[in-house]
Amino acid sequence: MKFQQLIPFAFSLAASYVSAQSFCSSANHSGTSVKETSNKVGSIGGIGYELWADGGNNSATFYSDGSFTCSFQGSKDYLCRTGLSFDSTKGHAQLGHMYADFKLVKQNIANVDYSYVGIYGWTRNPLVEFYIVDNWLSPSRPGDWVGNKNHGNFQIDGATYTVYENDRFGPSIDGDTQFKQYFSIRQSARDCGTIDITAHFEQWEKLGMKMGNMHEAKVLGEAGSNGAGTSGTADFPYAKVYIGEGNGGNAGGAAPAQEQAPAQEQAPAQNQAPAQEQANWNNDWNNNNNNNNGWNNDWNNNNNNNGWNNDWNNNNNNNGWNNDWNNNNNNGWNNWNNNNNGGWNNDWHNWY
Repeated sequence: MKFQQLIPFAFSLAASYVSAQSFCSSANHSGTSVKETSNKVGSIGGIGYELWADGGNNSATFYSDGSFTCSFQGSKDYLCRTGLSFDSTKGHAQLGHMYADFKLVKQNIANVDYSYVGIYGWTRNPLVEFYIVDNWLSPSRPGDWVGNKNHGNFQIDGATYTVYENDRFGPSIDGDTQFKQYFSIRQSARDCGTIDITAHFEQWEKLGMKMGNMHEAKVLGEAGSNGAGTSGTADFPYAKVYIGEGNGGNAGGAAPAQEQAPAQEQAPAQNQAPAQEQANWNNDWNNNNNNNNGWNNDWNNNNNNNGWNNDWNNNNNNNGWNNDWNNNNNNGWNNWNNNNNGGWNNDWHNWY
């Protein structure tokens, strides 16, 4: 019986792996689009974007699914980005765990002396400009010149990054002023993957690099030239920044946060499918009392509760997504040994 119960679990892992690899192998722009040909801050489909360039003949096309295309010709410095925008009232820990998925396709890149591809953003109080660099359009990786303090190499999100800190005075989201710059630069470039943004924030804070309230976190393509100007196209057929669960570090395919409300705005439990609409999908392995509607996975649950309950040792009534293993008052999607269970019940050791 236990072996049989492992089959759906193994299938779930396999399905997750396939999903995690999907956007790196097949990704295309979709949804509505807007093309910008001059410096512009805007949004499409609830996703923030920006095009900024110093000289040249440039454009950027932004799509409502979060993907975008950056095209530059003769620019001294060019950047375009899409992702999440915030109101600078909450720190990253208050917002929730942040990730990004991206896929990069380089086309006809020339005359690029420095470049950053990855995650870009700002915080306030303190004012910080930050980069998580997973790739670059220049011939070589960004080096020690990016920062006046090299904190060393660290394993972050399953890869080795060099962390830099810099003091700058110049243009910022608050005008010309003094601010900090933080960099995490990956030792080996990758064209596609999932970036654990929060993992970098946490590593920086361990090093005394203080983060402020979040202003933005976006997938970035930036290219600069010390001479005649850059040219080429950086295409991002997949780009998502989101708050939730990541996709394993190397690749991913989860729904983006720009399509998932941030943690403080997530739909409440009562907006999930109600229990009365979740009847008759019953996988009660050893349960003799089936009088409940819902997807119930409570191991030792004796009463009724509504919501997705996952509280291990909770004696009260819970609404939400709770993991109640030994909950005396639970009903929802979690009743493994429930005396009144209907729905998708996975009772491994219920002898009633």
